[in-house]
Amino acid sequence: MILRELYLLFYYSCFSLFLWMCIVISLTILSFVDNNQFYVFAHINGSKIQELADNNNGIKILFTYEPEKPIIDTFTKLSFSVQDLEGNHIKNVKASVTVTNGQRLFKFQNITSINGDFYVEYIFPDDGTHQVITRIDTKTTIIPASFSVFVPHQSPPNILNPFPLSPDGKYSLDIIVSIILAITIPIVAVISLIIIIKKH
Repeated sequence: MILRELYLLFYYSCFSLFLWMCIVISLTILSFVDNNQFYVFAHINGSKIQELADNNNGIKILFTYEPEKPIIDTFTKLSFSVQDLEGNHIKNVKASVTVTNGQRLFKFQNITSINGDFYVEYIFPDDGTHQVITRIDTKTTIIPASFSVFVPHQSPPNILNPFPLSPDGKYSLDIIVSIILAITIPIVAVISLIIIIKKH
């Protein structure tokens, strides 16, 4: 009888854990589809816009990123807009983007934008200043540009603070899921044990 109760407890606990793992995997797939994917028609906005102007060719490149305080191991949106010096979009541009911290680099290639706006999503693996280097190919010229992204230092989890806040004072999706699992799994285990005891 004791072995049967232990087996049922183990079964309920494993089943609950399996359900939560399915939920976590589903959220991860929906939120973080592919870290080398790029998107077009991303009209640029934001308060911290960096600009590089090529007066010889009459073209400027605008750059910004979201969130303003990037979170390590979470996607950051890097947005670009290719315009003439009067602010009109340059049509049918091709681009490549390279992100590096001087030690490692990641490349996004074969980006095509009809209206000159596009963005990529990148996961910064560590803090510090990172360079975002892009090459813009128009019908008449090739323009290289370099911008900077600062990723603030983030304290790792510890015993006193197992769920640290992000730099903007909020919890990221990963932390929220971890909190839910940390609370729910013990509760489910206790409920399963109570059900077994009552049946006995």
